[in-house]
Amino acid sequence: MRVLVGLGTGVPMLPGLLLLLLMSHAAHAAILEVNGNLSCRCVKTTSDYISPKRYESIEIRPVGSTCRRPEIIIKLRPSGKVCVNPDAPWVKKLLKRIASTKKR
Repeated sequence: MRVLVGLGTGVPMLPGLLLLLLMSHAAHAAILEVNGNLSCRCVKTTSDYISPKRYESIEIRPVGSTCRRPEIIIKLRPSGKVCVNPDAPWVKKLLKRIASTKKR
């Protein structure tokens, strides 16, 4: 059996490579875990006003275990989806209006 040896170190490279791979995988997993947004649907959001006449539907995804930020996804007519910034003033008004109609 041949074992690759590091350059002049006398240390086998195979275990070193495995350790390096495991460390890089662990670091990558930690970044994803800290980010916590593994299942968020919105990569980008817009604060630009969108007329309600163009809405086909609105999906409101609250903060949860799969995404650590609220998401508002508007499906547009005839096709297309856009993620809007939940902190945009017009979106806040829209959410208040939706909440008030649900209470009636």
